[in-house]
Amino acid sequence: MGMRDRHGDQSLRLLLEGYAWLPGLRRSTGSDVVRTRVMGQPTLGLCGPEAAQFFYDEKHVQRHNAIPSPVLSTLFGHGAVHTLDADAHRQRESFFLALVTPESVASRVACVAAAWEDTVVGWRADREVVLFDEASRALTAGVRRLGRVRRVMTGFCLV
Repeated sequence: MGMRDRHGDQSLRLLLEGYAWLPGLRRSTGSDVVRTRVMGQPTLGLCGPEAAQFFYDEKHVQRHNAIPSPVLSTLFGHGAVHTLDADAHRQRESFFLALVTPESVASRVACVAAAWEDTVVGWRADREVVLFDEASRALTAGVRRLGRVRRVMTGFCLV
């Protein structure tokens, strides 16, 4: 079954407009569903709660080979959760979702906040502070601290 497309290939517009491309195309059609082409391939743009439910239902979507190789190589990486189906996807997804529980987020915030406090204590009034460099050090120290806490508590290390 072919897709009817009145808009032509949208690759150039996508490159030029970035994330604003699909909402603009949807506005121009007056629909939450847009059929078009990107990189010569039939493309379906969906929007709204029902579209999200449809997209995340494994009966409707196959992730493997869905992302073009140039995008996969530069944005997600081969073997990323975005490319897995069925049990492999659910297992990887559960690992990531475990990282965003309120307890897990609170633990990361506490570790990074403590690392920032340690970093700021070392600043001197007579020395210039390069915020990017200091942030890099503080965030790295916070993640390392979290890894040590988890290793002691569970024997598992995230870093």
